[in-house]
Amino acid sequence: MSAPATRTPPTAEEIAAADGRATFDDLRPHLDTLVARYPARGAALLPVLWHVQRSRGWITPNSVAETAAYLEIPKAHVEGVITFYTMFQDAPAGREVVMVCKTLTCRLRGAQDVIDALEDHYGIHMGDVTADGKFKIEAAECLGLCDMAPCMLVVDKARYGDLTPESAVKSLEERS
Repeated sequence: MSAPATRTPPTAEEIAAADGRATFDDLRPHLDTLVARYPARGAALLPVLWHVQRSRGWITPNSVAETAAYLEIPKAHVEGVITFYTMFQDAPAGREVVMVCKTLTCRLRGAQDVIDALEDHYGIHMGDVTADGKFKIEAAECLGLCDMAPCMLVVDKARYGDLTPESAVKSLEERS
């Protein structure tokens, strides 16, 4: 497949569903504990975003505004952090985010074949969510696992290395 993914903006229903998983007031007690560890409220932005994302599944537009207001920082700063760091999802994600390294070391050892196999097996492009909502498969710039090239990471859960197209598909299928 390997064609660039066309990104569709989240629907109002997807935003409402994510925001409904946990209201910001529900999150506030844990967020207050996080913020108390930092000398300035804004310094807690990354851990606050991690908690919001884990609670809601992704960072909704409402989450951006609520986080900015809560930390007393500009909304543009929150948006900049979300778009800079690939670990933050600003659109609905699968239940598990799979990142496949596409940097030089991994490419030289067959990463493109792994990417092609995952796209073909799941019938999606990189950046899309599988039809069953289980995985969002993304290309990553570097996972820091060059000794295991080509590699992939299931965010917060597992890492896989020395992949072949077959072993990459099998590894994800065994997670189901």
